Amino acid sequence: MMTKLAILLFVFLKSALCVNILHIAQVASPSHHIWNRALAFGLAEKGYNITMVSHDKEKEKHKNFHLILLEGIYDHTYEGFSMESLTETTVLEGIKILYDWSLLCCKHDFATKGLQTLLNYPKDFKFDLIIFDVTVEQCLYPLIERFHNPPVIGVTPFLLPPVLSHAWGNPLQTAYWPYFSTKFTTKMSFTERILNFIYTHAEVLYRRYIALPAEMQLAQEFFGKDIRPLEEVERNISLLLSNSDPILIFPVNVPPNIIPVGGLQIKPPKPLPEDLKDIVDKAKDGIILFTLGSNLRSDEFSPEKRKVILNTFAKLPQTVLWKFETDNLEGLPKNVVIRKWLPQSDILGHPKTRLFINHGGGLGTQETMYHGVPVVGFPFFVDHVGNLARLEHRKMGKSIDFTKLTVENFYGAITEVLNNPIYTENIKKASKKFRDQPQTPLERGVFWVEHVLRHGGGEHLVLAARDMSFYQTMNLDILIVVVLLVILVYSVILLVFTVLRFLLGISSRR
Repeated sequence: MMTKLAILLFVFLKSALCVNILHIAQVASPSHHIWNRALAFGLAEKGYNITMVSHDKEKEKHKNFHLILLEGIYDHTYEGFSMESLTETTVLEGIKILYDWSLLCCKHDFATKGLQTLLNYPKDFKFDLIIFDVTVEQCLYPLIERFHNPPVIGVTPFLLPPVLSHAWGNPLQTAYWPYFSTKFTTKMSFTERILNFIYTHAEVLYRRYIALPAEMQLAQEFFGKDIRPLEEVERNISLLLSNSDPILIFPVNVPPNIIPVGGLQIKPPKPLPEDLKDIVDKAKDGIILFTLGSNLRSDEFSPEKRKVILNTFAKLPQTVLWKFETDNLEGLPKNVVIRKWLPQSDILGHPKTRLFINHGGGLGTQETMYHGVPVVGFPFFVDHVGNLARLEHRKMGKSIDFTKLTVENFYGAITEVLNNPIYTENIKKASKKFRDQPQTPLERGVFWVEHVLRHGGGEHLVLAARDMSFYQTMNLDILIVVVLLVILVYSVILLVFTVLRFLLGISSRR
């Protein structure tokens, strides 16, 4: 019996170790890399061989993990860029900016040595599975065909954008599912529902008729004219792992082929480095963490905004740990400590942390909810607005317009959240709900990757709606026929009564 078990275990391990997975994590965003690497490392720890394509370097060496770097994109500078200007972008302008950026990334990636390294793999090289960050840059979909169309799993660290949910067959639910860059809640007014409908469908139409054709043209120039249409390739990606959860975002219906794995990157907090531990231990009034995550830099604040922030912090009794990307900051109050890098999740998990000041990024929002720390934030772009609006709506934090930031409103928001226990109570309740799961999000993500490997795909989970037009899924064609039949029946009845009245009128005159 033991011999049979040993043989079965050997066969299983040999099978796992022989599985090669290509993880295309091409979105030029350190936060996307953090999320994707968590999934990749989770799979590598189970013995799968992971080859990741990414813009982000990897300091940590990991068994069974190999990185192909798409070099150089973070070296680009953007003239006229400012964080203040981001806050002034409208929702519709944001859609165009997102897909223009995607196209620019495509052009950059096609010129990298890293992509050429991947393409130079032997023609018959086999990947058993491809994991693809489908948030943007669909121009790289032809890589799937280059490696002989193995099963593919889509992933998005960008919560669950309606446009991707729709692309995987989920009917758009604009009546109660707010567009991610708005402050709308599930209970929208009539005007808000109109705007939500417009924003959601505008992105769907823009992606389909402008963004994807532009990327298709670019992909044809690079991969050749005979590549399959990008939408057709996407249709054959059956499963989507989304960085979403009903506790973190508003509840929404999802089909079986969309698997919520919100907070997949979160791990239990580790002990702080000695220098930070010493600072935290001495902070008798607690800690405030201030960071803008991995994509924005607080050292790019204007001198006026820096002065407002420093003057506000100087009025607080708490110790402030500020992720500030340069070594020096003039006028630093005694209670403020700056570091170029801070272990965000570990600090949020420390019992002395009382408040998190941030920009409302998706990963940071998840981590602060997981650890139960209330928030004060100023949103800059895309999902920042919606994330902070949800926290404010649920009384877990406060949101401030960065362009109107003053000492008065900043200090007022901080002291309101610190001194009113409702904010901490609410976010700690959310934390308990989020943690109360039969498996961790990472375990769930790994399970579904292995499910696709075992069964050669996930087409059995796909709704028929994925191959239907929107008017069919909404039964608009049926409603139109019903309305026309009602009009027809009403017209016939009206005509009959009119004729009868006419005939009875003639008869009565006789």
